[in-house]
Amino acid sequence: MRQLLLICLLAGSAFAQAGKLGAFTSSDDIGAPPMKGSAEFDAATGYYKITGSGTDIWGKADQFRYLWREMSGNFSVTATAEFLTEGNDHRKAGIMLRQSTDTDSPYCDLVIHGNGMPGVQFRNAKGDNTNTVDFPIEGPGTFKLKLVRQGATITVSAARKGSPLRELGHTSSQLGSPVLIGLAVSSHTQAASNTVVFSDVSVEQLAPPAERKQ
Repeated sequence: MRQLLLICLLAGSAFAQAGKLGAFTSSDDIGAPPMKGSAEFDAATGYYKITGSGTDIWGKADQFRYLWREMSGNFSVTATAEFLTEGNDHRKAGIMLRQSTDTDSPYCDLVIHGNGMPGVQFRNAKGDNTNTVDFPIEGPGTFKLKLVRQGATITVSAARKGSPLRELGHTSSQLGSPVLIGLAVSSHTQAASNTVVFSDVSVEQLAPPAERKQ
């Protein structure tokens, strides 16, 4: 039976023992969007309120707000995202695995768009174009997201709040260790901000799979 090292518990009392950014250590705007973003953590509720602007998480370079920590090995991140602001259908909120804070860094993420479309996005090499796999639009709402890394395999799951998580699929990522893992928010425009509340945030370090006995 695999053992899990629980880094971030869901209970509010556990969050109260975390730092000022909860389970994460750093927050900044990626790609220097003209409208500055922010990230707040409420230890009493365990909620993260993130405001970000920027053209998009897309193409050969990104503009968005990022809240992250550095991790190595295998891990699982879960969060429930609720949009607080109206805006472009393609504004985004999600869980991101990123090699660096460079605007053109390799990355892999699971995002929910403002119109309720889940998507997996990835840039395999610095400065490359972003690739994406989009899933059927479910309509605006609050969504639970989960990203798991086991070795080079990234598995993603999502569901509208109140429904059980369903696995959307998996992809391969060669980002290596350590990497930055965290929460990302973009407004899909430089002219407005996008504010999202993330709740039920869990970050778990997963032990390596047990070796098979010969």
